[in-house]
Amino acid sequence: MLQVKNLKKTYVSKGKKVEAVKGITFETEKGEIFAILGPNGAGKTTTIKSILRLIIPDEGEIYINGIDVHKHPSHALKYVSAVLEGNRNIHWKMTVYENLKYFGYIRGLGGKYLKSRISEILEFVELTEKKNELAGKLSRGMQQRLAIGIALLPDTPLILLDEPTLGLDVESSLKVRQMLEKLAKDGKTILLSTHDMQLVEKVANHVLIINKGRVVVSDKKEKLLDAFKKKRFKISFLSNNGYKELEKFGTVVEENGEKILNIQIDNMDQLYEVLEHFKNKNIEIKRLESVMVNFEEVFVNIVRGDEDGLS
Repeated sequence: MLQVKNLKKTYVSKGKKVEAVKGITFETEKGEIFAILGPNGAGKTTTIKSILRLIIPDEGEIYINGIDVHKHPSHALKYVSAVLEGNRNIHWKMTVYENLKYFGYIRGLGGKYLKSRISEILEFVELTEKKNELAGKLSRGMQQRLAIGIALLPDTPLILLDEPTLGLDVESSLKVRQMLEKLAKDGKTILLSTHDMQLVEKVANHVLIINKGRVVVSDKKEKLLDAFKKKRFKISFLSNNGYKELEKFGTVVEENGEKILNIQIDNMDQLYEVLEHFKNKNIEIKRLESVMVNFEEVFVNIVRGDEDGLS
């Protein structure tokens, strides 16, 4: 659905060249929620705006639905909709319905089809009862759902969302998440730029992490979670005797009167060595658990490792 090949962009700031994007390459699949993550200044916004031709890259190729964005921008961009920078594509002094009608006209929609499409969108974003209310008087969560609804009007196969849950409360974030899941189930491809790690963990299929304009990692979300999960374990023991011996291997904490050893390893051989050591010291293990990690930990570890590699 979307192919980005060797994307590069350099800016000049205060007389100095700044490489914002340094050869980024990735590809999305139909029905996939593809998350782009990175620290501030990593190159996420430049990448997304390049896809939409809001920024012209210095080098690289971008294809939407197999169409070259550089050579045939009008044709290619018919297949993509976007919500950038929150809900700024809304006219505050128009009602919900008027906003949808106005932006529908802009995308070339009209007549009975537009009227029917607006009804579908209102129901999907749960704003039917608010259709005659001014957009400026809606809650932040409702405004964001309206912005997404506007992007959905032309029924494009590719949707780009920049920080769709920024500033939303828990309930509103949940509704946005449910909308994204429904869209992906219907075959839409969603490119998601966000700092909301909980959203990524819940809905993303594939994760691209960029740092300082480069791709640090690109893989299925579950593979990244599994890779880090295998490295951390929690061990409890039948006796508290000999707990000082445990401190050689990791951090010892107390939970419900039990001594718990938290260890982090590079490979499974190291774990077997630790277990063999305890066996030789007659320290009996009660329970061994792999520790679940959330995606925020995965992201922080990957970026930190990249920073260490660059220093």
